Amino acid sequence: MSENATTRWLESRLVTAPAELSADIRSLVSSLPDSELRDPVRGLAAAALAGLEQVAGGAGVRREALRLLAADAALTYAFEAAADSGRSEELAEAVGLRGELGRRLAEATAASPTPGTEGS
Repeated sequence: MSENATTRWLESRLVTAPAELSADIRSLVSSLPDSELRDPVRGLAAAALAGLEQVAGGAGVRREALRLLAADAALTYAFEAAADSGRSEELAEAVGLRGELGRRLAEATAASPTPGTEGS
């Protein structure tokens, strides 16, 4: 994983996390361009959203459970970093139901058929 503000912030917290979970969180973070990792709050939130998107688009296999845990942990770390810097409200607005998660949920809902209407 390349050295940037997000990985520097994250590494001290991953010391006590289970090895497999730590590796998956690192994988999520390292999949992002360095430009998104200059700020731990935004970098960890972006990693979490990327992980959630992967799970949502997956096949429901067991391996995706670890990815879901990693995404959850990354979002939790994003909120920890936000709390450390007094930016919790900013992060909640950026990724919450009025932000990126809400936008993605609306897109997914619009793209999905209403249950019971398939083939009508």
